Amino acid sequence: MKTTIKNICISAAVGVTLSMSSCSDFMDLTPNDQYNETDVWSDAGLTQAVVNDIYAYVMHGAEEANTSGLTDDAYFTHNYGVKAINEIAVSGSDLQWFDNENCPFRWKDRYLGIYRANLVLSNIDKVPESPGYNLDVMKGEAHFLRAYLYTELVRGFGGVPLVNQIYDMASAANISIPRSNVGDCLDFILKDIDAAISLLPETVKDSELGRATSGAAKALKARILLHLASPLFADRTINTLECNQYKGDRSALYEQALATAKEVIESGTYSLIDCNANTVNEIAEKFHNIIISNNKEMIFTKQFINKNGGDKNVRNRVGLCHGPNGYHNWAGVTPTQDLAMSFEMEDGSLYDTPLTKVGESTTVNPYSNREPRFYATIGYDGAVWGRERPTDSKAYDPTPLGNLQMGYYEVSDGGKVEIELPNKQTVTFNGLYGVDTRKSSIEDWNGSFTGYVEKKLIDGTVAASEQIFQVTPYPYIRLAEMYLIAAEACIELNRLDEAATYLDALRGRIGRPDTKNTLAIRGKSFIQNELREFLQQERRSELAYEESRYYDVRRWMIADKTANKPLTGIMVVGRLKPGQTANLPYVRDEAKWDYSYYVTDLSYRESRKWDNKMYFAPISRDEIKRNTAMVQNPGME
Repeated sequence: MKTTIKNICISAAVGVTLSMSSCSDFMDLTPNDQYNETDVWSDAGLTQAVVNDIYAYVMHGAEEANTSGLTDDAYFTHNYGVKAINEIAVSGSDLQWFDNENCPFRWKDRYLGIYRANLVLSNIDKVPESPGYNLDVMKGEAHFLRAYLYTELVRGFGGVPLVNQIYDMASAANISIPRSNVGDCLDFILKDIDAAISLLPETVKDSELGRATSGAAKALKARILLHLASPLFADRTINTLECNQYKGDRSALYEQALATAKEVIESGTYSLIDCNANTVNEIAEKFHNIIISNNKEMIFTKQFINKNGGDKNVRNRVGLCHGPNGYHNWAGVTPTQDLAMSFEMEDGSLYDTPLTKVGESTTVNPYSNREPRFYATIGYDGAVWGRERPTDSKAYDPTPLGNLQMGYYEVSDGGKVEIELPNKQTVTFNGLYGVDTRKSSIEDWNGSFTGYVEKKLIDGTVAASEQIFQVTPYPYIRLAEMYLIAAEACIELNRLDEAATYLDALRGRIGRPDTKNTLAIRGKSFIQNELREFLQQERRSELAYEESRYYDVRRWMIADKTANKPLTGIMVVGRLKPGQTANLPYVRDEAKWDYSYYVTDLSYRESRKWDNKMYFAPISRDEIKRNTAMVQNPGME
């Protein structure tokens, strides 16, 4: 029986950075005008194109919605089924955003990618050698990508069916495969990773950035080992489904995670970039540049080539999707007040002015004297938006291309402004609404409800009006995560001094005080439990908006606390000081203005709550019906 492989993207055959179209189904059993299998597996170029297509099933976070909006870090302005998840209104018959193409563990898409990887691994040994193509590397890529896709499924659902063969039409119609235990999934993933490590190169040339390497495979190994060593998979009270329970030695997993992360750190292939400079703003700019460029910290990335559109596999729309409406962007996944206040102060202490609960207010600027990662991650009222990137030959230039206007400002020649404060008091004055608010004259329907916009993934080194399409990479895995994995494993193994060395390396490169001194500043002790909390806070600050928080709060089993808090934002009101006059357009100036900050209750937008069923995502009821051996995650029936 001949079959065809549908929609092979021949233009992608040379390298990931050249092109990668979104091919639909990878096996079409009703051929029309596409290539049949005999042709594909007799041509190394066509085989390479199939391998390239597998990369399209590894979802990145540079689209409109991502998992940050499912956590205490962010609120997604435009819903798309995110609200239902945060309000626990999902089930197997109503997946909401879990069935969105931007969900990194969407069942359908991950298994499509796995199917294509299986297709390659089942046939590549019969592909003839051809100059310019390395069949061993192709095989290594297929092993790595299958491991990556299974890792995403396990992190989202727990134990899942393991499929490593190709089914014909008759077999596929009667397929019945049970969910494997997470331990068996881990073994399968590790076997793929070890195969990938043996076949993949240590590095790739610049024209092939985005392709898998042996270092990326080792980093993925450290990630999945740490994930399954975590408390969620040892729990038997809340995590009641057997296939989601790890039955092996968790300490051994922590040991393996530590050893693997250390191997990546000490390989010499990657290195932390020293961001220290004369000012916090300069440090923040250097840290931000790490996130939006190809550099020695990047281990596995998504590369983009198209500045003018195209599908999600060649475009990076994060500037358009997450940027401020004042620049005609969509203010998509917006930071919460909770995230903004979680970053430490410049001296290492935590924010202690009351501005964390609904109704609290202050006249003290909460954005002063914060740590560099705050300024690199959060766009707030008065924040710099857009700046020319400094080069080796050019000194840091503090002059912004623009400033965010996220508040409401009293000016004598403004119009009538009426705002409702969190205590339901209505204030009316002559003034103007910030152009980056829900009351803006520019696309107010795209304004942020939280009073913040995300900055971290957006290339601010170009004019704000040109940020719609970017070619900056998306970081799937970077070296900082390996330091955090090593530190967490050491903490759980009660090797606290060793843990501190990894944390200090990360903190020192951005001018932060070392771990022991910071704990002392916060009135904490250098003991396992308090160091564990310190690590969790550090991971939140370092990896914000990098698709980490959703999985972290679940594997640590702290989601009952983080997801049960009211959704909050900030309202900023600026009033001219006596004797001062405003210059329009508005520019933030604390010498001329008095500012008040109010915590706003956004529960009317999303009434966030938690149920323990949300530790694992629901599997589609249709999938359960098709596969009679499948069981649903508890509470998702």
